[in-house]
Amino acid sequence: MRIAVIGSGAASAGVLMGVEKFAPSGAEVTVFDIGKHMINAPPHMSDGKMASETIAMIYSRLHGKLGKGFPPPKSHFGQSPTKFSVDGKPRLWKSEHLGGLTNFWGGGMLPFTDREFEEWPVTAAEMDPYYRIVSEHVGVCGESDRLNDYFPVDYVNRPPLKTSPVVEKLRDTINAHSEVSSRGSYRMIAGASRLALETRQDSPRACVYTGECMLGCTRDAIWSSGREIERLRANGTVSFFVRGKVLEICQRNIRFLPDSKSVVETKGPYDRIFIAAGCIGSTEIAMRTFGISQGPEMVDTAVQSFPLFYFGAAGGLPGDDDKYFALSNLAVMGVPDNISSSKAVQVSIYPTFDHLWRYYTPRSLWRALSGLWRLGRWRLLLGRAYFDGVADRKLALELSDDRLIIRQGAEPMGTRFAKAFMRSLRGATNHAGFYVPPIPPIGHGTSSHYGCTLPYNGSLLSVSRSGRVAPGVYLADAATFPKMPAISPTFTIMANACRTAHESLQE
Repeated sequence: MRIAVIGSGAASAGVLMGVEKFAPSGAEVTVFDIGKHMINAPPHMSDGKMASETIAMIYSRLHGKLGKGFPPPKSHFGQSPTKFSVDGKPRLWKSEHLGGLTNFWGGGMLPFTDREFEEWPVTAAEMDPYYRIVSEHVGVCGESDRLNDYFPVDYVNRPPLKTSPVVEKLRDTINAHSEVSSRGSYRMIAGASRLALETRQDSPRACVYTGECMLGCTRDAIWSSGREIERLRANGTVSFFVRGKVLEICQRNIRFLPDSKSVVETKGPYDRIFIAAGCIGSTEIAMRTFGISQGPEMVDTAVQSFPLFYFGAAGGLPGDDDKYFALSNLAVMGVPDNISSSKAVQVSIYPTFDHLWRYYTPRSLWRALSGLWRLGRWRLLLGRAYFDGVADRKLALELSDDRLIIRQGAEPMGTRFAKAFMRSLRGATNHAGFYVPPIPPIGHGTSSHYGCTLPYNGSLLSVSRSGRVAPGVYLADAATFPKMPAISPTFTIMANACRTAHESLQE
């Protein structure tokens, strides 16, 4: 059997996990991807920290490429992905490196429940074995806690993240004041972040809490699909890796532009082709393949940030105030009082990481001010809330002169949901020295959570439960999602891609 997988991000990794487990022995697997190389990790000290000269170089790269917009970008040692333009302005992240956007993600690994799968052709129980396959490959840190009130099944198989006593106190405060206070409000529950983070201290990749997570991890502690693909190449599951931009699929052959950009070549035919190039990339390939010039509408999950102050006794990690993890330290779910509704809100809580201050502080002033910023690390926490439904942005995709054009769709109408949620959040949070001020949260230009362009049972393209769009051709990423819930989609993207591989191989 000959199998082609297009893409190298989360969806591609999920497909390949399924192929590794379910494909017949002797299957020949080729991965097609633009596959730009990532910058190698710089030298680091024995505690995992980067040298000050390296950090200065990273900021020089970031400021030269991206300026000083908000929020400060997460990078891979100064390398950030380029952007697609929306109405002529760069906004949406491109997935063009080996590993796709998993080189830059925060590692969130929460599953969908039946509330999120409400419009899908599958249930949470049917997805369970695929979540388990993915979690065994990736590793999920966390612990059984109040989050299990919303997620009755979790996939934790690593110790929980170490975090500050302040974050632990915030968790307990929210859970102690979680009752729904009025009709239409939200019940808050908080627990340990479920992350694709290596927390086993005997692992050579174990997190050492340098706080430099937004710049790049010298330990490679957060999982990336690029590393997974290299593993699969090493064990022979992936037979060939072809670099180039795939244009379309023609009768089980693949037309693509190789690195040289000089010619278009055809490879094939293949028994199975999995389109797993990220929502935007996969949609572009499908539009060319099936002659769709316009119509796909993409959802970009609404995300807003807000400050959270703490006026009690502060402290860092036990035994070392200077160590911390700069990504999500706490997960909070806002559950509507109508539990049948799927419109929950997911919140990630961050410490005030050095990157937030250093990105905007002149280099000449950083040494003098860094101590002051460090004192406030656990005094000011940052919340990032993800919404869904009418709060989401819509973007229209079309092909014009064989070029992908992305335009802004209708403006989201979710302001009242954000206001109701923030009232409930303050009701659960503003105790024991914590305070979320009554100011509007700051909206982000994009969430990086894209999907829904060519959904299951959609009108533009017939997409079966197995992702089949033509004989031997399958869509295998978030393009097929019927909707984008607030919950981080990456775990489900991988699990659903694994399911797609399994079910397609049975056809």
